[in-house]
Parts: sequence; structure tokens; C-alpha cells
Amino acid sequence: MALNNYMHPRNVYKTPPDFAKLAKIYPEFSSVTVMDVSGKVTIDFKDPHSLRILTKCLLKSDFGVDIEIPEDRLVPTLPLRLNYVLWIEDLLLAIKRNDNVWGIDIGTGACAIYPVLAATKNKWNMIGTETDPESLLKAQENIDRNNLSYFIKLSKNTTTSLVQYLLDSELGQRFDFCMCNPPFYSSIQELCESRNPSRHPPKNGFTGSPQELVTEGGELEFCRKLIDESKVYKDRIIFFTTMVGHKYNLKELLNDLASEGIKHTHTEFCQGRVTRWGLAWTYQDHDIYKLVPPRDKLRKKSLPIAYQLTELPNRPYEIETCSEKIKEILNELQIEKKILSKRGKSISMHIKALKNTWSHQRRKRRLLKRQEEQEAKRMRSDSSGVSESSQNESLEKLQRVVNSAININHNNNNGSILESQVTENNISACQEPILQAFLKIFKKDDAILCEIEYLDGNAGKEGLHQIVQYIKNNWK
Repeated sequence: MALNNYMHPRNVYKTPPDFAKLAKIYPEFSSVTVMDVSGKVTIDFKDPHSLRILTKCLLKSDFGVDIEIPEDRLVPTLPLRLNYVLWIEDLLLAIKRNDNVWGIDIGTGACAIYPVLAATKNKWNMIGTETDPESLLKAQENIDRNNLSYFIKLSKNTTTSLVQYLLDSELGQRFDFCMCNPPFYSSIQELCESRNPSRHPPKNGFTGSPQELVTEGGELEFCRKLIDESKVYKDRIIFFTTMVGHKYNLKELLNDLASEGIKHTHTEFCQGRVTRWGLAWTYQDHDIYKLVPPRDKLRKKSLPIAYQLTELPNRPYEIETCSEKIKEILNELQIEKKILSKRGKSISMHIKALKNTWSHQRRKRRLLKRQEEQEAKRMRSDSSGVSESSQNESLEKLQRVVNSAININHNNNNGSILESQVTENNISACQEPILQAFLKIFKKDDAILCEIEYLDGNAGKEGLHQIVQYIKNNWK
């Protein structure tokens, strides 16, 4: 479903741009347009070159700036970037900050898109930081070409810090906000596996360099690092903000902030077929959750499944014990898991299933039991003079039957029973998951609870309920 209806109400792209009109004004854009069967002027959104020209022409048409976007760098999605800037406007308006605004853009990129939008639209003063020398050079060229040096300064970050190095060098300057669009992924493989097959493919083509898309520990560790640095510089920046690309990471970060009593709020950035999240926190005397409450689009929320984990025989009733048992069961189901955080009274993880290994468990158990009983009867009926080799052959046959029964799956398309024995070795590194969920084990009073929240995947919430039932059935 297209999410344009849920864009920020002040976003000019809530109404899609008129491509026919744009093509008449800009010959460069006209050269990449095509007319579809209905006579509508459009472009190939999968083509990075077309996206680059579209973004360049929209920036010129709507903001009056001439921005060069290098071919080997990220093409910024304007509606998304503008959503973020508009949300920061909301934060500042809520505390009546609209004059002489100063902001920091962490990792400004070759286009310096956030400072450019902030300066041209609102006349905000911006400092853009960047670790990549080539991107820094291109960003400076874009700023100089558009005479924005009065509002925008760039700073090369040669350290591993995010804002520390800048705030230590700008000792007298206080800032109203910092913003960042962190690399979403911890590795190229994670990037490859990230898209859920149950959703439509992204409308736009893939662009960006590795340093813009991948960082050690992924966006979760990046954002946690920013939270850690914010505690040291809590009086130098009013609003610390970041974009978040994965919903399960947002949930973890919200838990991090809540557990430390840090005032915060969040929002959804919706555009096209893409949803991102904004997260803001402050140490100042502003209840930003009430001032700018979370803005969720009007769609049915997925409530987590929560239930109590009972004591296991001959095992201590502890968080770690329950976590290990959950991991054992997930391993049986070949469900991948990634620990997101461990605290004294809770453990949370992201789980991902690449195939359905949990359906029709009772049928599998019945078949296995029946085969075992039949084989046992046959073996008892054999004469006592049966040779050892014959007995071994019977045992081998039984083992083959058991192995087959364990790997029976149901094909939902034609109702037939399939036998498969898939191992980790023959699962493609980029095979897309059929289910992703957020799992949390936590202690409440004297009870240990398990909470599982569906994120996405074409196995749906029904698939998640089946996994929960499998865990309950095997909790012994």
C-alpha cells in the first residue's frame, strides 16, 4: 500500500509532483521520462540515473538549489528527507524556538541534503559532519555553488565519535538539535537479507556507497553510541534526534531511553512504499512526548503475544535459563536469532524464519509414532534366528523413516505433502525471510514472561501464533 496519505501534513510531496510539467521545464528530466499505456508521464524508478535527475530537478524546482549528486553516492529520497526536517520543525515550534536556530547533521553526505533543506527552507544555521573525504569535497562544492556558506559549515570527522569531537572544538556554541540518517546495516549480507518478501519491492532503485549503508554493529549500535555521547553533552544540544530504519531497532532504543528515564518521543516517516521512524530525546525541561506525541499512521497495530513461561524440570527459574530454552527451540526450527540487548531482568532478540518448519507438528508426531510402532511389531514378529545384518538393515530403514517424517512440510499451494531436508549450507545467504518478529523475555514480580511481536513476513501473524504454540508444546 502506498503511504503518501500518511506523509507529514506540510510535506509538499504529499501531492505527487507533476512529471509532465517538470519535463517541459527541464530538458534533462524530459530525456528520462516515458509515457505509460494510460498516457501518464513517468520514469523508471529502478534506474539510479533517472532517480538522480529527478531529485536534481525537484531540488531546483521546489527549493531553488542546484545540487550535483555523484553517481557513486546515495540519491536522497526528497519526501523522506523533508519529512524529517518538518518533524524537527515541530519539535522546535513546540518549545517556541524559531529564531537563530543551530543544528548538526551527523554524516551529511555528498549532497548535504539536510543542511541544504534546513538552510533554504528555514534559514537555519547548520554544521554538517562527514568522515568520507570525497563526500565532504562534493558537499562543499554544492554549498559553494548555491551560496549557502553563510548558513552551512562542514566539519571533517577524523575520530570514531559522533558529536563529541565537534562539541569539544565548538566550545562556546549551543545547538538546538542534532540529526542523522545512520547506515542501517551491519554488513552487506544484512543489507541483502533485509527486504521482506510479503511487501511490494521498493519503488526506487538501489543507490549508495558501502560507507553510506553499512556501519559496524548496524544502526542499533550507532544510535546507542549517540545516546551515550548525549549523556555527556546533555546541556549543549536541546534535541538529539535520529532516523531509524528497522522497527525492531526502534523498539530497543525506546526501551533504552525509558529504562534510563530520558524524555523522548518518536514518529513515523511515510512515503511511497517506505516507512522509516524518527526518534528524539532531550535532557531539558520539556515533556516532548506530550508536546509532540508519537505520530503513527492510521493502521491496525500489531499487539504482541505475551504469556508466562513456566518452570522447567530440574532447572532454575531464571531469565537466562528460559532464554537458553527458547534458543534451543528456535534452533530446532532453524529460526535465526540476533540478541539485541541483555539487561538484568530482560533479554530481547530479533528472530527471523527463512522457511516454515513449524506447521503440522501433530501430524508429524503421529506419523513418526505410527511408523515406529509398525516397525517394532514387524521386528518382534521376526524369528529369533534373524541375522545381525538383517537387524541392522531394519534399524537403518527405521532411521530413514524417522528422518523423512521429521522433514515433512505442507505445501499450501496444492495441499500435497513434501519431504525436504534443508540445512544451513544450502540456504542462500540472501534468501528472504518469511517471518520476522521481536522476542522479549522479562521478569515481572516473581513470574518470567515471553512477549513476541510480529514485524513482517508473508507467514503472517498466523505463522507467529504457530511458532508460539510450538514453543509452548515443547516447553518441557
